[in-house]
Order: sequence, then C-alpha cells, then structure tokens
Amino acid sequence: MDTAGSLRRFLLPALLLCACLLLWREYAVAPDGRLHTVFLDVGQGDAAFLQTPSGRQILIDCGPDTALLQGLGKRMSFFDRSIDLLILSHADLDHIGGCIDVLRRYTVTSVLFPAVDADVPRFREFTAMLTQQRIPVLLANPAQHIDLGDGVLLDILWPTDDALARFDDRNDLSVTLRVTHGETSILFTGDLGEAAESALLASGADVRADILKVGHHGSSTSSSTGFLLAVGADLAVISAGRDNSFGHPHPSVVQRLQILGMAIRNTAEEGAIEVIGSRE
Repeated sequence: MDTAGSLRRFLLPALLLCACLLLWREYAVAPDGRLHTVFLDVGQGDAAFLQTPSGRQILIDCGPDTALLQGLGKRMSFFDRSIDLLILSHADLDHIGGCIDVLRRYTVTSVLFPAVDADVPRFREFTAMLTQQRIPVLLANPAQHIDLGDGVLLDILWPTDDALARFDDRNDLSVTLRVTHGETSILFTGDLGEAAESALLASGADVRADILKVGHHGSSTSSSTGFLLAVGADLAVISAGRDNSFGHPHPSVVQRLQILGMAIRNTAEEGAIEVIGSRE
C-alpha cells in the first residue's frame, strides 16, 4: 500500500480548498468603494469597526475584553495588522477593556479620546503603552474635523471646552462624532446622558444622521425624545450584551425609538451588525 502517495493525493485537494477559501475571504473583506460599518458583538459594551471606500480602518471603542479581537479578525484581512485610527469615546471599562490587546496585536497609527483626566488603571496602562510605542494622540476637539481623503469625514461634535468645565461624569464627556460619506451619516454618542444631549443640541452642532448608535446601550438615562427628534435617524443600533444585568435596552427607550419610526437592531439579538453605504 502506497501510504505516502495516498497522503499526497489527499493533501493536495485539501491545500487547494484552503487556498480557495482564503482567497474568497480576502475578496470579501477587501475595500469595495463603500463605507462599511460593523457594530461588533462584544457583549455588554461598545465597539464599532469602520472600513472606508479606500480601505482605511477605524475602530471606535474596544468593548470590555478580548472578544473584540475575534470580531476584528472576521472583518479584517488575514494579512492586515494595522488600524489607522482608534477612537475611545471615554474611559469606562466596557468601552476600553480590549484596547491594550488591540495595541499588542495591531499597529495603530493614531488614537483619539476626550481631554479628560480619567483615573482608571486600564486607561493609565493604555496611555503608557501609547507613549512606549510613540503613537500620536489626538484630543477630541469640535473645532477640528478629520478628513480621511476618500469622501469619509469624521465630524467631532463633543465634548466642547464648555462641556469639559461643566460636566464631571465621564459618560457626559463621551466623544460624540458624526461620520459621513456621500448620503450616509452615522452618529456615535458613547454613553452621553440626557443633560449632555441637551447641551450638545444647544451648542448648535449638526446631529442629523441616518443611523444612530444608541447612547449608553439603550439606558433610560440617554436617548431623550428631543435628542432623538433632532437626530431623525431611520435606523437605531443598540450595542448590548445578552441577558445583561442592567436591563439594557430599557423598555422606555425602545418605545421612544418605535414611536419615532426608527428601525431597531440590537447586537444582543443579532450578533455583529453590518451597515454598508452606497458608492459615491
């Protein structure tokens, strides 16, 4: 019996199949001229991955733990170990828990977070690694916007200088940004509470968006009626954990979204949620 020959006849088709599957996967995650936004399934926390039409990659928040890495691995090329911009809305652990693991696995070009002195051990360790790796840090500034050069604009809306002086709660100082590409607009609000929502509206910022990442995982302390009316989204995406102990999303928030005619999608029910924009 020619065992070696039989093994070769088995291995060759298997290797060819693996190669075909890898090529198909690489094709599926390659840039296609559209903005891809994936609200990752990280349990009770927040993390969103954006790939721009030209292939630039942005990560907004890192979830509570290493579950983020599995989600990124499914959305990025097998050979890609770089992230162009990492944005941390604020220093709560359910938003920054996986940030150190991101720095260990990926080359991060720059990082943006609010100009808040957060005395959180995980955040302190993270900023120390930024210094060690010489990664540039941008402090969120509504006076400056980020143009990614391929039609995608990141409009930083919050926190303003006035907000930094007025609010003490980290949630209310969450980086709030509006991502636009062509006719697609997405609003990310971190864990912004109702008082900060009102102050943001009073600032005159343009919060209109087609898609709203619902604030604070659908907590009753966020998503006031006035704010939702100003946003006017068609789709509301909630990032929450299955059977979480906080009761997120709160029934009152779900009811408000429904009354205003917003379609609701929830990572606790669907897992990762991908929204694909149109070509310009």
